[in-house]
Amino acid sequence: MSKKSEEYLRGVPMKPYDLIREGLIMLAIVAAIIIVLAIVLKAPDAPTVRGEDVAKNQPIAFLKTCVDFFSGESELQAYGPPYTPDRDNAQRALGIAPANWFGVRFPIEAARDMVMMPLEKVALLNREVAAALQVYKSASKDSQKAWTKAYSDALDKAEVAGGQVKIPAGEYGPVPVLMNGMLDLGKAGLLEGALTSSVRLPYTLDNTKAMLFFQEDVDQDVADSQNMRGDEWGITHEVGHFPGPWWLWPYAIWYQFSFLKTAPNADLVVGMIMILFFLLLFFVPFIPVLNRLPKWIGIYRIIWRDWYAQQAAAGRAKKK
Repeated sequence: MSKKSEEYLRGVPMKPYDLIREGLIMLAIVAAIIIVLAIVLKAPDAPTVRGEDVAKNQPIAFLKTCVDFFSGESELQAYGPPYTPDRDNAQRALGIAPANWFGVRFPIEAARDMVMMPLEKVALLNREVAAALQVYKSASKDSQKAWTKAYSDALDKAEVAGGQVKIPAGEYGPVPVLMNGMLDLGKAGLLEGALTSSVRLPYTLDNTKAMLFFQEDVDQDVADSQNMRGDEWGITHEVGHFPGPWWLWPYAIWYQFSFLKTAPNADLVVGMIMILFFLLLFFVPFIPVLNRLPKWIGIYRIIWRDWYAQQAAAGRAKKK
């Protein structure tokens, strides 16, 4: 310790403390507790929601997702930054819209990126899909819209028979062939690869498109079945009734209040609340009244109880 430090700390009660030893002891205790709990309680191993599983088990839901993207009617199409330039749709609170500050950093055109590009890969191996894709591209915008609208409506009356989706007869143009091409791609387990493949690298580390593909309906249904939606403390517990990351409770608790459960800007509001909360904690030593709470609560007297006991004993000895 330097002379300046010794002078500054003169008169301040101190006692020896081996920080490294105490840290290692606590690390060992916590590690032992975690290992024992992991062995005894375990944790549910919920399978990942894959395109292959959805295409095989819920083909109609798969096709509805595809045609929503294809028709441009998905929520993603008008999401706003960082995916689309619809700045009016960005979450805002108190006139602040942070997403607009950074703009479109990951541009996505739903019909092209989520359906057309995967279909172009399928068309390389499937002549029927290639021909249907050519017919669709050469058709007018009105025809394309009419075909996809009719097909989307028909899916509400569709049935699954022998692993195939049967829809009522109608004027759908090449859309059924294209959607079946997407369904076959999903059943083959190649959907995620078609969405994330890169023309510049032999591998990809960005799975954004694959994660966005089912986020509107399929993932919501899975979350519903597992009681893991935001208004059910979703991110703070595991599948079923298993405990989860309790340290996220201060964040998740805000989604349980009625004024935020259905708010379109809930994520932004909760984020701003948590930023204010951490700023408050950071500046507590400089805020009047709050910076006196430790003294009023008196927990420090429990921590330093041996020193206070020595001081009390010394005081009694002086009186004698």
